[in-house]
Amino acid sequence: MTTHIVFGLSSGASVKFALKLLNDEQVVVMVDDLMWGPLGNVLLEDIQELRFQWWGQVLTDEDILEDIPYLRESYKKFSEWTTALKDNDSLLFWIGDNPSEYTGLMCLLSYLPQSISVSVVMASNAYYKRYGKFKPRFMGEITADKILPLLEDSKILSPRVRERYKWNWMQLVEDSGNLRILKNRQIVTVSEDYFDEQFVTRAKKISKEKMYRKSDGFFPAARLVGDVIGHQKQMFMDVVIEWRIRCLIQMGLLSYQGSLKNMRLYSIKPVVD
Repeated sequence: MTTHIVFGLSSGASVKFALKLLNDEQVVVMVDDLMWGPLGNVLLEDIQELRFQWWGQVLTDEDILEDIPYLRESYKKFSEWTTALKDNDSLLFWIGDNPSEYTGLMCLLSYLPQSISVSVVMASNAYYKRYGKFKPRFMGEITADKILPLLEDSKILSPRVRERYKWNWMQLVEDSGNLRILKNRQIVTVSEDYFDEQFVTRAKKISKEKMYRKSDGFFPAARLVGDVIGHQKQMFMDVVIEWRIRCLIQMGLLSYQGSLKNMRLYSIKPVVD
């Protein structure tokens, strides 16, 4: 039986809908975003706990109450699936050009049984080759009706390629960082504040827009979150962008009005030197 592995809830929903007619195949979704946070063998409970603690520092109190229990339950189901794997099973990964899905692929290749056959659909390139015009960054940007034909582009990973991915993964683990990006077709570790300067630059541009003159340049924090998601080549979760906004406020680079309990409850503007 072939199991399709997808990273992220939106991507999982799209692939499940697209493959619902393939009765002998299942879709497994890894919810956790390994672009961010400490790394290790996420199939082990102590590494999962390490990641829960990190997410607890990133999420707002409101999000913690819902997201951490959900993440715990998703890991429990994922671990149960890995325990039930058999040597004659085969895996098919759906991977876009982004650090989240690449890092997830490398992690699972490093810790799942090597006897299991692994194939990959490099979805960004496969989509662009087939449909043109638009090159999606991740699976969640591909509509369900266009997913099934991409199966024709699936390729079995050779032992050499699998070893290369595993080497990249071990390098990331040794780096002991909390942020990974895709650079020159390689996943590399960078500092947590790697994108902060870009966030401040975008905030300055938004603050000068005509519609925010009456509010002295203050604009909704959610506006910057959406702006970053729309302009960044790297894929971002909104909760992580909002966390970095709160970090920039703590560093005195942004000022705010309102409550920091939720991104929709406060406005921000850059602090002018």
